Amino acid sequence: MRILAIGEPLVEFTARPDAPSTFDRRLGGDTLNTAIYLARLMGPGAVGYLTGLGDDAMSRWLIAEAEAEEVGMAPVVLRPGGRPGGRPGLSFISTDAAGERSFLYWREHAPFRSLFCDAGQAPLAALEQAGTLFLSAITLAVLHEEGRARLIEALARRRKAGARIVFDTNYRPALWPDAKTAGRVIAQAAGIATLVLPSTDDMAACFGTAAPAEAMALLMRLTEAEIVLTTGGAAVLRRAAGETEVQTHALPPAVAARDTTGAGDSFNAAYLAARLAGLAPQPAILAAARLAAVVVQHPGAIIPRHAMPGDLPGLRVAS
Repeated sequence: MRILAIGEPLVEFTARPDAPSTFDRRLGGDTLNTAIYLARLMGPGAVGYLTGLGDDAMSRWLIAEAEAEEVGMAPVVLRPGGRPGGRPGLSFISTDAAGERSFLYWREHAPFRSLFCDAGQAPLAALEQAGTLFLSAITLAVLHEEGRARLIEALARRRKAGARIVFDTNYRPALWPDAKTAGRVIAQAAGIATLVLPSTDDMAACFGTAAPAEAMALLMRLTEAEIVLTTGGAAVLRRAAGETEVQTHALPPAVAARDTTGAGDSFNAAYLAARLAGLAPQPAILAAARLAAVVVQHPGAIIPRHAMPGDLPGLRVAS
C-alpha cells in the first residue's frame, strides 16, 4: 500500500431530516473517511487502515464496509468482544438548517484507545508498510497517553527514514483534558509532519488565533512542513515546506451545505491524492475544494460512489 491511515473508526448514525428519530447507519471517523475517499481516488491496494476493533457484529460490519470501499483492513488488530474495550465507538449526528452538525459519542471503551499500549509490536510494525502515514489530532486525542507517546515516537522514526507524515489538526475539545494539553500534542505532531492540514476553526478553538494570517504565522513557528490552511470555504493559504512565503489560493463560490460532515476529510483526501499524482498545489487545492463542495450536499460523511464528481482536476475516480 502507498498510504496507511491511522485512527479510530466509528459506527455513525445520522438522523434523517424528514424523520429526526430515525437514523441511518454509516461508516464514520475522520481518518477512515479520508481513507475511503483516498481509495476511491487512488484505486485498489493503495490505502490501508490501522486501528483496533473487536469481534462483535458492529466491528465485523465496519471491516466489511471498509473493505468494500477497497480500504485494506489487514493491519486491524482485533480484540475479543468479551474483554473490556472490545467494541467500536458509536457516533450519533444531527444537522441544523444550515447543515452544521452536532455529535453525541459512545467511544470511551473502543479498542483503538489502547492499541499501542497492550497489543505488542504489531501495530507499530504496521507503520513500516507504507511510504505515507496519515493521522489526525483525533487519532492522538483518543489514545491513552502511553500509546500516544509510542505512536509519536514511531512516527518520528519513520519520518527520519524518509516516510511522509500527513497530519490533520482536527480538534475536538471534548476529547482533551484542556486546550493546553491539546496544543502541546498538536504542536509535537506538526513538528514531525511533512504535510500539515489545519483549519482556521481548529486553530482558533485550540490556540486562540483570531484570523487566518495569525493562524498561519503560528503554524509556521511550529513546523517546517508544507501547510495547507483551509478557512471555512474562503481562500486557502499554503506555505511550501521550509519556505517563508505564504500563497493565497482563491476558491470558487461556496455552495449551500446540506451536511458539513466529512467536508474536511474529503478535502484532505483529494489534496493528498492529487499531490501524490504529481499535481501542482493550485490544481490540487481546486480538486480538493471541488470534492468537499459535493460532499456537503449529501447527508453523512461518505457520499455514494455514483455521486463522486468526475471533474476533479487531474484526478480520476477509481471504478
